[in-house]
Order: sequence, then C-alpha cells, then structure tokens
Amino acid sequence: MSLDYINIVMKSLFKKKQTLPPPQRKFVAEIKDTFNEKKIYRARWVWYHTILAAELFLIIVLLIAILAKV
Repeated sequence: MSLDYINIVMKSLFKKKQTLPPPQRKFVAEIKDTFNEKKIYRARWVWYHTILAAELFLIIVLLIAILAKV
C-alpha cells in the first residue's frame, strides 16, 4: 500500500463531519418525517377503508329500498 493511500484513508476517517445549522436540520427532519413510508401507508389505508365503508352503506340502502318495494 502506498503511503498516499494510507494518508487519504486516515484523513477521511478523522475528518470533521460537516453538519447543517440547527434550523436546516430541523427542516430536513420535518420533511423526512412527512414522507415517512408508515405515515403514507396509514393515510392510504384510512382513505381506502373509508371508501369501502361508503360503498357498503350505499349497497345496504339500495338493498333496503329493493326490499321495501317488493
């Protein structure tokens, strides 16, 4: 191994990490939290089941109307 390669590796290991200022970190965290896969799944699940419940209600109303007409 060359000495230059070792120096590059050592510098990369001990290099000070660059961090975002606090307001930007907070903004990035909020964006990541907004697009969390679990939250998206929950929202879709709620809408899907709400639509199913509305369809079921409509079917029940139609069936009662048919029963009353007979």
